[in-house]
Amino acid sequence: MKQLSLLLLFSLASSLQAGIIIPPGQLVAAGVSNSSNFDWVQTNIINNPEYFRTDTNFFTSKGSGRSLVFNPNDESLSFLDTVKSTPTAKPFGRVKKSAAIRNAGFDDYNNFGQKQSFIVDNNASFSGIGVDTGNGNEGFEITGGNNTGSQATVEISIRSKTTKESYGHHKGDHNNDSPVGRSPLVGNVMRLKGMGIQEASADGRIKTNPFALEATYNQADFDATNSLSELQELLNGCLFLGWLNTSIDGDPTSVSGGDRWVNAVQGNFDNMASNPHRHDESGVVGAAYIGTLQDYLDGTETSIAGLSKAAGEMRTGDYGGDPDSNTVWAIVDHLSDFAVVPEPSTYALLFGSLALLTLLFRRK
Repeated sequence: MKQLSLLLLFSLASSLQAGIIIPPGQLVAAGVSNSSNFDWVQTNIINNPEYFRTDTNFFTSKGSGRSLVFNPNDESLSFLDTVKSTPTAKPFGRVKKSAAIRNAGFDDYNNFGQKQSFIVDNNASFSGIGVDTGNGNEGFEITGGNNTGSQATVEISIRSKTTKESYGHHKGDHNNDSPVGRSPLVGNVMRLKGMGIQEASADGRIKTNPFALEATYNQADFDATNSLSELQELLNGCLFLGWLNTSIDGDPTSVSGGDRWVNAVQGNFDNMASNPHRHDESGVVGAAYIGTLQDYLDGTETSIAGLSKAAGEMRTGDYGGDPDSNTVWAIVDHLSDFAVVPEPSTYALLFGSLALLTLLFRRK
């Protein structure tokens, strides 16, 4: 088993292309980039499409994405092990609310239904804030995160997926007609506001204290995507809680077809490389934890091979899902629009093999 794992890792590392195209102002760090050194306004998917088709502009020869193995002696990877926290229980009596879904039409990415609000006092937990959408068992819920500022009003609103998000709009690489990849979103889209602790960054992200966000989806909605089974998609890194990155086209203030639905942890400020393929659905660092959010919190494994946490802790940047309960989740530190994203994974067989080895080792 160990020899097979090493062979797969070697094969993946060997497959990376040589040659790095560096735009003005871009720095390339050892391993993966982990500093704020990338300007989407100057270099973006519209102006510089070729740059974004070269993996080595984002990951060096130490490995790409899910192949990364944590080494505590490697200072270039030390940022992955910095931000961990223990989620606090939800206040007594807090329950999820029912949210109205508004039809987003062909491409109205801001047409959300009436918001549901939650008042959170200073030093109180955000745990338990969430909504049910009325679409079967579909819902979203927050676990952890404390309000370290003054009284906060957290707002959640829901829209349907747009027509452009309702079917795979292209084959192969994105064609900038739609922010989805090769498959429609699963279910509806949630917009989360009111937990920010800093002003928006230049690329539009708003930092929060770390929290876990879990999404429950309907089986029928998943089946309509014509993907593989949930377990296969999770293992391949192709079923996840998604974040709508609005800066990919160089303008973070609006959504266009040049923007992207990517893994929610790719928008994190901490424990995440500053630019780990934020335009690419499969460019996330680490591998999905197969299990419920509670399984993850009770255990010691993380999404990064070789890196552990204490039982009861959560590490910003971890993510996973459970096919039995139809849930996906992520530990994030930013606000955004979120949804369940499938990405047909026939092209991700090698990643799936690596993830399966990890799963088998964990269960052993």
